[in-house]
Parts: sequence; structure tokens; C-alpha cells
Amino acid sequence: MLFTGKELESCLEENSCSFLNLSSGELPDIEEISTDSRKEMKNALFIALDGEKFDAHDFIASAGKNGAVLVCADRKKADKVPPNFPAVLADSPLKIYQALAKNHRNRFKNLKLVGLTGSCGKTSTKEALRAIFLRHAGEGKVLATEGNSNNQIGVPQNLFRLRQEHEYAIIEMGTNHFGEIRPLAEMAHPDAAMVVSIGSCHLEFLKDFNGVATEKGEIFSFLPPGAPVVLPFRCPAVEVLREAAKKRTENITTFGEEKGSDVRCTYLGGDLDGASFLLETKDGKSVKVHSPVPGRHQALNAAGAAAMALALGIPLDEIGEGLAKTVLPGMRMRKTMHDGALYLNDAYNANPDSMRASLTWLSEFADKEKTVLVLGDMGELGENALREHIKVLSLAKELFPSSRIICIGAMMREACEVNSLLSGGKNVETFPDASSAVSAVRSAARPGMMLFLKASRSMQFEKLEPSAGA
Repeated sequence: MLFTGKELESCLEENSCSFLNLSSGELPDIEEISTDSRKEMKNALFIALDGEKFDAHDFIASAGKNGAVLVCADRKKADKVPPNFPAVLADSPLKIYQALAKNHRNRFKNLKLVGLTGSCGKTSTKEALRAIFLRHAGEGKVLATEGNSNNQIGVPQNLFRLRQEHEYAIIEMGTNHFGEIRPLAEMAHPDAAMVVSIGSCHLEFLKDFNGVATEKGEIFSFLPPGAPVVLPFRCPAVEVLREAAKKRTENITTFGEEKGSDVRCTYLGGDLDGASFLLETKDGKSVKVHSPVPGRHQALNAAGAAAMALALGIPLDEIGEGLAKTVLPGMRMRKTMHDGALYLNDAYNANPDSMRASLTWLSEFADKEKTVLVLGDMGELGENALREHIKVLSLAKELFPSSRIICIGAMMREACEVNSLLSGGKNVETFPDASSAVSAVRSAARPGMMLFLKASRSMQFEKLEPSAGA
């Protein structure tokens, strides 16, 4: 049982809800909470959220057919509640969803919940930390954010998955506007928190590095006094992060490649199959790790995960063993073979920092004559967009002077034109979108070639691989 009727009533009354169509005057017991009317559910509370494309109030009846016994609706849309359907009326169903998630999370007094945010590397660090926790605590004892569910709806979704068997949880928190991290932190109430990086993404709304760091630093707002915090040793606006953390704790651990880092990472090289690196602590301990996740930037993410695990008391040897089993989900350095050509798809997301890191890593070992770079637009860069796209393309030409470069998207095309890549580079082509580039990309995929795909998720680069269909 997720909530008894009495527990649910207490929480809802605290949040000024009213009730409709309750024949017995009592709320039913709830086994799950859902925001998806299409999903099969059992004795569920359906939260009717307003989306960009759909209004869930139009699907309350469908939710009822699929197992919902109660709906939380916007009180201004009470007329959309079907006759006799038990309902909770609220000023904001989303806020009720979040309040219930906070209530559920607070049941787990012995849980170690890590809040994690950053401009770049959140998911990779989360998966590295998950691997460490699994090595330390065992299967079934670790909960981590699923997919890209790190927003105002996704965080409560993940919190509702918490069960008594969980000893560790890693909750990823994302933002692209001011004021978004704080309610996520209040909901998750982390026992420890980490900022993976500060970089040049989300600048359209967060303005500059100080703005990004100020927003990310809100993750510390609800930490218990003295709780562990992990920060990069060096990154843009790191002092903003430090000041935000010090309002709650002096227990700060740093990671980086620089001397002075509490956990220092020395990259030892890598290839398509992984990366080797040395982790050293200030007290003289060290461990050499070979991770199946390739790239110098990924070794640094692993060092961040190691710093958090150390701060939580996990031994360094267990940390090394866990990192060696890290697995990244989805289109993150996904390798597939089609007709003798290797597709390396890292198009789950992209920003200037991850683009540069990936290109630098690839240049370590790639045969430039047999490499095709397929680079797409990066979103949410605001007035910095053109400049950042030019920088990425300039680096690509510098590191891969003889490689074919296929640029996809309006910003990539404009960057090519401004940077004279179209007129001065015979190996550069541009296309407005992924659909129009399918033929060019697949015709470039001859036996022995490697195609590297990188763009923001909105560019839909999955269309480019043969397995995705025409």
C-alpha cells in the first residue's frame, strides 16, 4: 500500500485540497500514483496534469478504466471530472503530486539519498555511482533515476519507486530555468549532494556561468547540516558553488585532474572499448580502474562518483570494482555495426562541453581517413549559440582535417557559413534536419568506416541509423 486513505487525506488537507463525489466520505487506499491515463494501474490515484500537447483532464475516464479509483484535478476544471468519479480538487495537481512524493520519501529514515545535478555528465556520473552502490550494497538495494526523468514530473515519479529494501538512491535533478532545482531538492531532501560540472548549456535562460552555478547550487538548500557535498576542484563559477554549499556544510570533497583535488584522476588512455585511469586520494590511497565507458571526460565523471562514494564511507577498492562495471543507457556512446560500418551514436544529448570532450577523445585513436563526423545542433544556448557552434566546428576541423563532416541543423549550417567551412572545406556538407541527411549519412557508411553521431536529443539522430528505418 502506497498510502492508506487516512494518510492520503492528512497530506491532501495540509495542502488545502477539497473533495468531490466521495460517497462514503472517506478516501480509498491507494496502491500507486500515475500521471499516464494509458497505463494499466491498480487502485491508483490519477494526477491530471496539463501538458504542452494534452490536458489529462480529458482522459480521466480512461484512467478509471485502467484502474484509477481517485483523480486529483485542477479545481478550475472540476466540470471535467466524470459524474460520480471520486476526486481531489487542488489549485495545482502538480504541486500535490510533488507534496505526496515528498511525504513518501520522508518515510525512509535509513536511506542514503544522493542529489545530483550539473551542466554535463549527470547521467554518466549517476550510472558510475549506481555501479559503486550496487557493488557495495548488492542487487535490489539501489534506486536511481530512470532515463531522462529529472524534471518537475520525473523526480516525484522516481521518488514513488522507493521501497524499504533500498539502502541508496541517486536522484538526478535537471534545470534550464531559475527556480527549478529548489523544489526538486525540497522533494528529494538529499542526504548528500553533488554538482558534476558547470558549463555552457542552458545559457539561454540562466544567462551566464554564475547564473548556472547559482541555480545548480540550490541542490544544497535542504541538506542536513554537515552533509557530504562533492564539487569539481575547478570549473566555471566554482566559488559560487562553494559559497552555496557552505551555507549548509563544511563537509566538501573535490575531484579533478589537478593537484589539490581530494580525489585526483589521472587519465591513462583509452579507445572505443573503455578508458583506464588512476584515482588517488589525499591520504595516499590509490586504485587503477579500467572502465567500459570510454573517454577522458568520462574518467573525470567516474572520479566524481568515487568522491561521493568515499564521502559516504565506501572503501576505495570497492569503488574501483564498481566503476569497472559501469554501463551507460540509451544513445550514449552506443556502438552498432551496419554493413561493415561502425556507428558510434552519442546523440542522446549535446552541449558545447560534451561536444568538445567527445571530439577530443575520438581523436586519440580514430583513423581520420575512415571517420565521418555527423554533428547536429545544440539547444538552449541563447545569444551564445552561433559562437559555440563555430567553436565546435573549428575544433572538429582542427582534430579531423581529412575527415568528412556532415552538419545537420540551422545553427550548424550558419556556423559553417560564418566560419567559411562551406567554401573552404570540401569535406563539409550541411542539411536542415536529420530526415534530409539520411541518404548522405548511410551512403558514407562503407565497410571499415566509423560514423560518430552527436547532437541534442531534439535533432532525432536515431533516424540516421539503418535500424531506425527509412
